[in-house]
Amino acid sequence: GGYRVPDAEFMRAVNDLCTEHDIPLIADEIQSGVGRTGKMWASDHFDFEPDVITSAKALRVGATISRSELFPDEKARISSTWGAGDILASIQGSLTLAAIEDHDLLDHADRQGKGLLDRLAPLQDEYQALEDVRGLGLMAAVEFETADQREAVMEAALERGLLTLGCGRKTLRLLPPLDVRDRELDIAVDLLDDAIASVSRAATV
Repeated sequence: GGYRVPDAEFMRAVNDLCTEHDIPLIADEIQSGVGRTGKMWASDHFDFEPDVITSAKALRVGATISRSELFPDEKARISSTWGAGDILASIQGSLTLAAIEDHDLLDHADRQGKGLLDRLAPLQDEYQALEDVRGLGLMAAVEFETADQREAVMEAALERGLLTLGCGRKTLRLLPPLDVRDRELDIAVDLLDDAIASVSRAATV
């Protein structure tokens, strides 16, 4: 947990190890897939092709995408998923993919994600409670020194109208929509800044 972006060299080593021992390499893209990181799949940022990709939330259906030799037709039919057979969800997923292509949302998410990290980076310099700011595309994380600090900032942010989520033990995650605008990023980071400042002031009283 904690939205930690793996090192490219590490991912190549994992891929080489799996290839050497004939182990299927599975990329869990349920949160990171379908454009979230500025590419269709987060694994596209690295120099390897997974054997299996799992996807769900952004497509509105639970799905696995794999090499055909791993799951021939007779085996692919024998599976279960929370979204299987839902026609409406399948239509939503199809329209989502079309919108990503029609509106060039991969490039937009990549560009806006870099802008988000640029906006968040000064907060790490300003507040001692912040240990790290990291992310890939519009999948950003702010890590605090303690879990209590993270919880307090999440509550303060919510009071100001900013919805965040926790991940890992002491990390706060930010997941703007793929079509997020500059002004919305400005507002979000300003609200987060104010929330962190209020928690920091309370801690020093």
